Amino acid sequence: MAHDTIEIYVRNLSEEEAVAWLRDVLETVEQDEDALVLTYEGTYEGETVPVQIAEEVENGPYTSVWLNAPTMPWDTATACARDAHEALGREGLCFLSDPEQPWTLLQVSDEGEAYVQKEDVAL
Repeated sequence: MAHDTIEIYVRNLSEEEAVAWLRDVLETVEQDEDALVLTYEGTYEGETVPVQIAEEVENGPYTSVWLNAPTMPWDTATACARDAHEALGREGLCFLSDPEQPWTLLQVSDEGEAYVQKEDVAL
């Protein structure tokens, strides 16, 4: 079972590219026109998966993709970031699920994987 929320950051990813990727991994993805923020609703294994997409987080080059459901294609944010990098060919970041390292991110890129500190990354 996945965490209830997963958030990843993908470098230079447009909303349209994010939605296209999500349509490959979720069963359905439709925009919620009534939401105050850019929100989509997908399904996975018959369950609803709310998704929020925010481009240029903190005025940086990353797009946030935030999913909130108990059932998702990934068990962890790190698995999601790895999958996004593989599918999109873009650098991905996510925070670790480690309370001992609350500001450490996993960076997945063509050069491999590395741990970076939040203060060293302009999201």
